[in-house]
Amino acid sequence: MTEQTKGAIRRRLQESFRRYFFAGLLVLLPLVITVWVLGWIIGLMDSLLNFLPAWLHPGTYLPFAIPGLGALVTIGLILFLGFLATSVVTRKLLMTWDYVLTRIPIFRGIYTSVQKLVGSIFGDGQAGKQVVLIEYPRKGIYTVGFATGHAGGELGKRAEGRLVNVFVPTTPNPTAGFYLLVPEQDVVTLEMTAEEAFKLIVSGGMIAPEQRTRLKRG
Repeated sequence: MTEQTKGAIRRRLQESFRRYFFAGLLVLLPLVITVWVLGWIIGLMDSLLNFLPAWLHPGTYLPFAIPGLGALVTIGLILFLGFLATSVVTRKLLMTWDYVLTRIPIFRGIYTSVQKLVGSIFGDGQAGKQVVLIEYPRKGIYTVGFATGHAGGELGKRAEGRLVNVFVPTTPNPTAGFYLLVPEQDVVTLEMTAEEAFKLIVSGGMIAPEQRTRLKRG
């Protein structure tokens, strides 16, 4: 066998190895990342049980730890609180509890800010859930965010024009992000829903919504 033939065989083996390797990555990586994200979410929910008193912690009564128990308890708690929040009987009680929390110094500022952000994005109403396109982090580079209203108070007075409050979630964790003040004329309103925008952001752009109508500015 000549050196030229050996070199050709070596190149074919290298190309085959590279092709099989990257083909395997395309199969394995989505699975690994999905399992990792779900594991992170479940682990975060499990850690919430650590805030419970010992007599309420399920681990106190169980002979062994159950992975994902915290996630089940957290989901059950969310559904239970949702039921209370929509019940006429308990709604006033929750309003009183909310009133008390908003009167605690320091805690009040963080609580009310997070409450408004979560309510504007995940609430039933459409107000404050407008998906927008802005140039960020520099001109010529675009990102998707959520317009949560116009800046008021001193922020609205100091600027030359109207400013729009925009929350830009991060990928793949949309619960973190950046708060930006963007001139109204630089905000492009999109037709996609908040759910579609979250899928787009979490997937890193791989799950893109269908185009419905043309974009509109402002």
